[in-house]
Amino acid sequence: MDKESKLEEEILASFERDEWRSVPNLKDEIARYASIVSASLAKDKRVNIRISSRDLEDIQAKAAEEGIPIRH
Repeated sequence: MDKESKLEEEILASFERDEWRSVPNLKDEIARYASIVSASLAKDKRVNIRISSRDLEDIQAKAAEEGIPIRH
């Protein structure tokens, strides 16, 4: 079984055990997290680095696994 399938099964089992609870003040929490995400994704500096092609490929692969967009 792959990693994602196992995680999905764990989440489903947790839900079926009634371990999930609603978040109080959901709209406020959504706004709070949206603000955090906006701040963390703000591109306020330009950085130039030199790395080997192999290191760049490794970084790109890891970023893809994590769902992180990168530009080069």
